[in-house]
Amino acid sequence: MWLHASILKFYSIQCMCIWICILCSQFAKASPLLNTDDTEITSYGHCQLESAIVPSKNAGTSYQLNPACQLVKGVESGVGYTQNNLDSNSYGVSAQLKTVIKALDTWGVAGSLSVSQNKTAIGDSVDWFLNMPFAWVLADTPIHLYTNVGYQYSKQHADLVKWSAAASYQLNSKASITLEAFNQDQKSPFFQSVFQYSIIPDLLTFEASFGQRMEAFRQRWFGFGLRFTP
Repeated sequence: MWLHASILKFYSIQCMCIWICILCSQFAKASPLLNTDDTEITSYGHCQLESAIVPSKNAGTSYQLNPACQLVKGVESGVGYTQNNLDSNSYGVSAQLKTVIKALDTWGVAGSLSVSQNKTAIGDSVDWFLNMPFAWVLADTPIHLYTNVGYQYSKQHADLVKWSAAASYQLNSKASITLEAFNQDQKSPFFQSVFQYSIIPDLLTFEASFGQRMEAFRQRWFGFGLRFTP
């Protein structure tokens, strides 16, 4: 129901590949829907599980599952899996290592290295991604600022400097909203807003998002996610 009859098949495939790429870059983070990573990791000896469903008007529905644990002190390890309902043979798998360089007080910084393999209708690709997340807390305000700068290496296509920026506002003790901008290729950037609600504080969080690619009216999406942190 998400595809209009007038949309050409190659356009659907192109959109589907974009969303597989986007979702594979989203694992092991403080939000299953945000692309911007934070500077924190899971607690030592604990794990978290994130899942998301992201329907897109022209790219079908993507499903995402991302567990992450800190089994080695100071290093978080995570894996990710993404599937798109347009093609059961198209999927993405990924793995990531992340560590905190400076713990967040007024500001913080972390580093992560990930590798992902994406299988799509137009071929397979293996990407390496080195990312540096930064975070700032604005004094005496419920506002947090985040930015990521990373480098993606792939033999299959041109290397890419990736960036993202997000601002989070705490509405109350259970709810917050985040505005985000990010790139995934050499074309125009993406924008999205994410609403987060803590169903069970420090255990279960529900999220909802809506986004669109700048200068691309048809590339819209919304998503739902859950984060479980026992």
